Amino acid sequence: MDFEVAELNLRLPILAAAIAGLIVAACGAPASSSDPISEPGEVEPAPADAPNSPTLPEPESAIDPFKIVMLGDSLTAGFGLPPADALPEQLERRLTSETYAVEFVNAGVSGDTSAGGLARYDWSVASVDPDILVLALGANDYLSGLDPAQTRANLSTIVERAQADGTDVFLVSLSARSSAASDPRAAAFAAIYPDLATTYGVPLYEGLMDPGFDKPDLLMPDGLHPTADGVGAIAQPLADTLAEYLSDRD
Repeated sequence: MDFEVAELNLRLPILAAAIAGLIVAACGAPASSSDPISEPGEVEPAPADAPNSPTLPEPESAIDPFKIVMLGDSLTAGFGLPPADALPEQLERRLTSETYAVEFVNAGVSGDTSAGGLARYDWSVASVDPDILVLALGANDYLSGLDPAQTRANLSTIVERAQADGTDVFLVSLSARSSAASDPRAAAFAAIYPDLATTYGVPLYEGLMDPGFDKPDLLMPDGLHPTADGVGAIAQPLADTLAEYLSDRD
Protein backbone atom coordinates (compact mmCIF):
# COMPACT_ATOMS: atom_id res chain seq x y z
CA MET A 1 0.00 0.00 0.00
CA ASP A 2 2.86 2.35 0.76
CA PHE A 3 4.35 1.51 -2.64
CA GLU A 4 1.09 2.40 -4.42
CA VAL A 5 0.92 5.76 -2.66
CA ALA A 6 4.50 6.53 -3.60
CA GLU A 7 3.83 5.60 -7.23
CA LEU A 8 0.76 7.88 -7.26
CA ASN A 9 2.81 10.74 -5.84
CA LEU A 10 5.31 10.34 -8.65
CA ARG A 11 2.60 10.37 -11.32
CA LEU A 12 0.84 13.53 -10.07
CA PRO A 13 3.51 16.06 -11.27
CA ILE A 14 3.53 14.40 -14.69
CA LEU A 15 -0.25 14.71 -14.96
CA ALA A 16 -0.11 18.33 -13.83
CA ALA A 17 2.50 19.19 -16.47
CA ALA A 18 0.42 17.52 -19.18
CA ILE A 19 -2.70 19.46 -18.16
CA ALA A 20 -0.73 22.73 -18.15
CA GLY A 21 0.54 21.97 -21.65
CA LEU A 22 -3.01 21.42 -22.90
CA ILE A 23 -4.14 24.77 -21.41
CA VAL A 24 -1.26 26.64 -23.07
CA ALA A 25 -1.98 25.00 -26.41
CA ALA A 26 -5.64 25.99 -26.18
CA CYS A 27 -4.86 29.65 -25.33
CA GLY A 28 -2.10 30.16 -27.89
CA ALA A 29 1.64 30.44 -27.58
CA PRO A 30 3.02 33.33 -25.53
CA ALA A 31 4.44 36.36 -27.33
CA SER A 32 8.07 36.04 -28.26
CA SER A 33 10.62 38.42 -26.86
CA SER A 34 10.77 40.18 -30.27
CA ASP A 35 7.05 41.09 -30.25
CA PRO A 36 6.35 44.72 -29.29
CA ILE A 37 4.70 45.04 -25.93
CA SER A 38 2.67 48.11 -25.02
CA GLU A 39 3.30 49.68 -21.69
CA PRO A 40 0.28 50.02 -19.43
CA GLY A 41 -1.90 52.91 -20.58
CA GLU A 42 -0.33 53.10 -24.06
CA VAL A 43 -2.36 52.72 -27.25
CA GLU A 44 -0.66 51.25 -30.25
CA PRO A 45 -0.93 53.51 -33.34
CA ALA A 46 -3.09 52.28 -36.16
CA PRO A 47 -1.30 51.29 -39.39
CA ALA A 48 -0.91 54.13 -41.86
CA ASP A 49 -3.22 52.44 -44.36
CA ALA A 50 -5.87 51.54 -41.82
CA PRO A 51 -9.36 52.75 -42.82
CA ASN A 52 -10.83 55.74 -40.99
CA SER A 53 -7.45 56.68 -39.49
CA PRO A 54 -7.81 60.13 -37.89
CA THR A 55 -5.83 62.91 -39.59
CA LEU A 56 -4.82 66.26 -38.03
CA PRO A 57 -5.08 69.50 -40.03
CA GLU A 58 -1.85 71.15 -41.04
CA PRO A 59 -1.10 74.21 -38.87
CA GLU A 60 -1.68 77.54 -40.55
CA SER A 61 1.52 79.45 -41.24
CA ALA A 62 1.95 82.69 -39.31
CA ILE A 63 1.38 85.86 -41.29
CA ASP A 64 4.18 88.34 -40.95
CA PRO A 65 2.77 91.82 -40.35
CA PHE A 66 3.64 94.82 -42.48
CA LYS A 67 6.21 96.74 -40.46
CA ILE A 68 5.53 100.46 -40.80
CA VAL A 69 7.71 103.27 -39.46
CA MET A 70 6.10 106.69 -39.17
CA LEU A 71 8.82 109.35 -39.28
CA GLY A 72 7.47 112.68 -38.13
CA ASP A 73 7.28 115.47 -35.59
CA SER A 74 4.99 116.18 -32.63
CA LEU A 75 1.89 115.21 -34.61
CA THR A 76 3.40 111.74 -34.97
CA ALA A 77 4.99 111.57 -31.51
CA GLY A 78 1.69 112.38 -29.78
CA PHE A 79 2.61 115.63 -28.05
CA GLY A 80 0.99 115.83 -24.59
CA LEU A 81 -0.73 112.46 -24.94
CA PRO A 82 -0.24 108.96 -23.50
CA PRO A 83 1.68 106.74 -25.96
CA ALA A 84 -1.42 104.68 -26.74
CA ASP A 85 -3.22 107.79 -28.06
CA ALA A 86 -0.49 108.83 -30.50
CA LEU A 87 -1.20 108.72 -34.22
CA PRO A 88 0.82 105.60 -35.17
CA GLU A 89 -0.73 103.60 -32.34
CA GLN A 90 -4.24 104.66 -33.31
CA LEU A 91 -3.53 103.82 -36.94
CA GLU A 92 -2.32 100.37 -35.95
CA ARG A 93 -5.50 99.65 -33.98
CA ARG A 94 -7.75 100.81 -36.79
CA LEU A 95 -5.94 98.85 -39.48
CA THR A 96 -5.73 95.75 -37.30
CA SER A 97 -9.50 95.91 -36.77
CA GLU A 98 -9.83 95.82 -40.57
CA THR A 99 -7.92 92.49 -40.52
CA TYR A 100 -4.66 93.95 -41.79
CA ALA A 101 -1.57 92.58 -40.10
CA VAL A 102 0.43 95.72 -39.35
CA GLU A 103 2.99 96.79 -36.79
CA PHE A 104 3.67 100.52 -36.44
CA VAL A 105 6.85 102.02 -35.05
CA ASN A 106 6.44 105.56 -33.72
CA ALA A 107 9.49 107.51 -34.94
CA GLY A 108 8.08 110.93 -34.15
CA VAL A 109 10.09 113.58 -32.31
CA SER A 110 8.41 116.77 -31.15
CA GLY A 111 9.91 119.84 -32.78
CA ASP A 112 11.71 117.82 -35.44
CA THR A 113 12.40 119.30 -38.88
CA SER A 114 13.15 117.53 -42.14
CA ALA A 115 16.86 117.95 -41.36
CA GLY A 116 16.38 116.27 -37.98
CA GLY A 117 14.52 113.39 -39.58
CA LEU A 118 17.28 112.93 -42.13
CA ALA A 119 19.96 113.05 -39.41
CA ARG A 120 18.34 110.20 -37.47
CA TYR A 121 17.30 108.13 -40.47
CA ASP A 122 19.76 105.33 -39.74
CA TRP A 123 18.54 104.57 -36.22
CA SER A 124 14.92 105.66 -36.61
CA VAL A 125 14.21 103.92 -39.93
CA ALA A 126 17.04 101.83 -41.38
CA SER A 127 17.70 100.00 -38.11
CA VAL A 128 14.07 98.82 -38.08
CA ASP A 129 14.16 97.62 -41.71
CA PRO A 130 10.47 98.42 -42.32
CA ASP A 131 8.30 97.46 -45.27
CA ILE A 132 6.80 100.94 -45.42
CA LEU A 133 7.96 104.40 -44.35
CA VAL A 134 5.19 106.91 -43.65
CA LEU A 135 7.01 110.23 -44.03
CA ALA A 136 5.26 113.11 -42.25
CA LEU A 137 7.83 115.91 -41.86
CA GLY A 138 8.02 119.56 -42.91
CA ALA A 139 5.55 121.40 -40.68
CA ASN A 140 8.27 122.66 -38.35
CA ASP A 141 10.39 123.72 -41.32
CA TYR A 142 7.59 126.05 -42.32
CA LEU A 143 6.97 127.31 -38.79
CA SER A 144 10.71 127.90 -38.29
CA GLY A 145 11.00 129.99 -41.44
CA LEU A 146 13.30 127.56 -43.25
CA ASP A 147 13.90 127.67 -46.98
CA PRO A 148 11.42 125.44 -48.86
CA ALA A 149 14.22 124.36 -51.21
CA GLN A 150 16.19 122.95 -48.29
CA THR A 151 13.13 121.13 -46.97
CA ARG A 152 12.57 119.59 -50.37
CA ALA A 153 16.21 118.49 -50.57
CA ASN A 154 16.03 116.85 -47.12
CA LEU A 155 12.81 115.01 -47.87
CA SER A 156 14.16 113.91 -51.26
CA THR A 157 17.21 112.39 -49.60
CA ILE A 158 15.04 110.52 -47.10
CA VAL A 159 12.88 109.10 -49.91
CA GLU A 160 15.93 108.10 -51.94
CA ARG A 161 17.58 106.37 -48.99
CA ALA A 162 14.40 104.48 -48.14
CA GLN A 163 13.92 103.31 -51.71
CA ALA A 164 17.58 102.25 -51.90
CA ASP A 165 16.92 100.15 -48.78
CA GLY A 166 13.94 98.48 -50.44
CA THR A 167 11.41 100.36 -48.28
CA ASP A 168 8.22 101.73 -49.82
CA VAL A 169 7.45 105.37 -49.02
CA PHE A 170 4.05 106.89 -48.25
CA LEU A 171 4.11 110.71 -48.08
CA VAL A 172 1.93 112.75 -45.73
CA SER A 173 1.54 116.53 -45.90
CA LEU A 174 -0.30 119.29 -44.05
CA SER A 175 -2.46 121.89 -45.71
CA ALA A 176 -1.34 125.49 -45.24
CA ARG A 177 -3.76 127.51 -43.16
CA SER A 178 -3.09 130.66 -45.17
CA SER A 179 -3.86 131.06 -48.85
CA ALA A 180 -1.16 131.11 -51.50
CA ALA A 181 -2.13 134.65 -52.38
CA SER A 182 -1.42 135.89 -48.87
CA ASP A 183 1.59 133.65 -48.23
CA PRO A 184 3.60 132.62 -51.31
CA ARG A 185 6.01 130.76 -49.01
CA ALA A 186 3.16 128.55 -47.82
CA ALA A 187 2.38 127.76 -51.45
CA ALA A 188 6.02 126.83 -52.03
CA PHE A 189 5.91 124.40 -49.12
CA ALA A 190 2.61 122.93 -50.29
CA ALA A 191 4.11 122.27 -53.73
CA ILE A 192 6.93 120.16 -52.29
CA TYR A 193 4.81 117.08 -51.62
CA PRO A 194 3.01 116.55 -54.94
CA ASP A 195 6.31 117.23 -56.67
CA LEU A 196 8.07 114.54 -54.61
CA ALA A 197 5.21 112.09 -55.15
CA THR A 198 5.47 112.54 -58.91
CA THR A 199 9.27 112.50 -59.01
CA TYR A 200 9.65 109.31 -56.99
CA GLY A 201 6.38 107.57 -57.84
CA VAL A 202 5.12 107.35 -54.27
CA PRO A 203 1.58 107.80 -52.88
CA LEU A 204 0.65 111.07 -51.19
CA TYR A 205 -1.91 111.74 -48.46
CA GLU A 206 -2.58 115.49 -48.23
CA GLY A 207 -4.08 117.51 -45.40
CA LEU A 208 -3.26 115.42 -42.34
CA MET A 209 -4.74 117.96 -39.91
CA ASP A 210 -7.70 119.00 -42.05
CA PRO A 211 -10.27 117.07 -39.93
CA GLY A 212 -9.09 118.98 -36.85
CA PHE A 213 -8.69 122.50 -38.24
CA ASP A 214 -11.09 125.09 -36.80
CA LYS A 215 -12.47 122.58 -34.27
CA PRO A 216 -11.39 123.78 -30.82
CA ASP A 217 -12.86 120.71 -29.11
CA LEU A 218 -10.36 118.54 -31.01
CA LEU A 219 -7.34 120.73 -30.27
CA MET A 220 -5.22 121.41 -27.23
CA PRO A 221 -5.18 124.97 -25.82
CA ASP A 222 -2.20 125.83 -28.09
CA GLY A 223 -4.50 125.48 -31.09
CA LEU A 224 -1.91 123.38 -32.93
CA HIS A 225 -1.82 119.90 -31.42
CA PRO A 226 -4.77 117.52 -31.42
CA THR A 227 -6.28 115.98 -28.32
CA ALA A 228 -6.75 112.20 -28.17
CA ASP A 229 -10.13 112.65 -29.85
CA GLY A 230 -8.51 114.96 -32.37
CA VAL A 231 -5.93 112.31 -33.21
CA GLY A 232 -8.77 109.88 -33.69
CA ALA A 233 -10.43 112.27 -36.10
CA ILE A 234 -7.31 112.62 -38.24
CA ALA A 235 -6.38 108.95 -37.92
CA GLN A 236 -9.53 107.48 -39.41
CA PRO A 237 -9.33 108.94 -42.95
CA LEU A 238 -5.59 108.26 -43.05
CA ALA A 239 -6.21 104.67 -41.94
CA ASP A 240 -8.80 104.29 -44.71
CA THR A 241 -6.28 105.49 -47.29
CA LEU A 242 -3.56 103.22 -45.91
CA ALA A 243 -5.99 100.28 -46.01
CA GLU A 244 -6.52 100.85 -49.74
CA TYR A 245 -2.77 101.13 -50.21
CA LEU A 246 -2.12 97.86 -48.34
CA SER A 247 -4.88 96.14 -50.29
CA ASP A 248 -3.21 97.11 -53.55
CA ARG A 249 0.03 95.53 -52.30
CA ASP A 250 -1.57 92.11 -51.67
